[in-house]
Formats: sequence, C-alpha cells, structure tokens
Amino acid sequence: MSLIRRITAVGGLGLALVLMVALPASASLTGPCSGSATIAGVEYDASFDSADNPIVVPEEREGLVIPYEGGITVTNTNYLGAVGLVIGPATVNIATWGLEENDDDIRSTNPGSQYRLGSEVNDIVGLYQLTAFHDADGGNCDATAMVKLEGNPLSTPLGLGVTAGTVISAAGLAAAGMSRKP
Repeated sequence: MSLIRRITAVGGLGLALVLMVALPASASLTGPCSGSATIAGVEYDASFDSADNPIVVPEEREGLVIPYEGGITVTNTNYLGAVGLVIGPATVNIATWGLEENDDDIRSTNPGSQYRLGSEVNDIVGLYQLTAFHDADGGNCDATAMVKLEGNPLSTPLGLGVTAGTVISAAGLAAAGMSRKP
C-alpha cells in the first residue's frame, strides 16, 4: 500500500472516531428510581435529556464537588450500581457503589450526599451520553442523560490527535492530486 493511501486511511479512521464521539443518543430513565445533582449551582434531573438541554460540567472540573440525592421505591438490598460516560465504543467509569452484599433496605441517599469528581474526565471535552444503573433485590433502574464537558477541544490529547490526522490526510490528498499525470 502506498504512503498516500496509508495517510488517507488514517485520516478516514480519524474522521470515523470524531463521528462516533460526536453523535450521542438521547436520554431516558426506566425503573423505580429518581435522582438529581447540583453542578456549579444548577440543579439537574431527568429533564436534562437532549443535546440542546444537557447537563453542563465546567472546564475546571477536577475535584468538583457534586451534591446529589436519589431514591428507589422497591426493596433495596444487595444492590450495586455505576455511572459512566460513553465515548465512542467505550464507557469511562466515573463511580460505582454497593459491590458487596448488604442487608440495609435504604431507599434514599443521606442528606448532604456528594461526589467529588476525580481526574476521570479531565482530558475529555464535548457532548456525551452519561449512563447509570442501579440493581437491587427489589428491582433495577437504568438512566441516560446528555452531558456537556466544557473546554477547548484542542487542549486535549484526542483533539490534538484528530487535528493532526486531519492535517496529514489533507496533505496526503493534496499530494495525491498533484502527482497524477494526465
């Protein structure tokens, strides 16, 4: 395979990656659960469910404290759950809970519950789908929402890689066009 074809293939792969990352699905909540969280003074719930109305996470997010509350209306013993951010074909795990047997039938979070956002999403910018689930003896819940991680895409490794791939592909296509003989 010629160098120009390889460059063009890499550029196409970069474009596919951008399209996978940039085309999130809409939100939903199924099961006997409810919940909300407050980020930078704004309270978010299941109504923040579209690309036009996402949950907004500020650019300075490492260590951000996110107060939250939630509840479930069925028996909540032997439970487990997780929250993750869908990025292309992968999910970045943000939080997990209840990974061991428990007999407590606690059906709501403690007042003042909060989560401190770590470095999991520091280098990620853009609009993504957030997924969550909670499984318990009495039933389960699944939720999705749209999340906008603010920041400059060119300040992230992925943004720089896609930009470099695009420039290299454009150069390869231009070189291929100029090297053709009539």
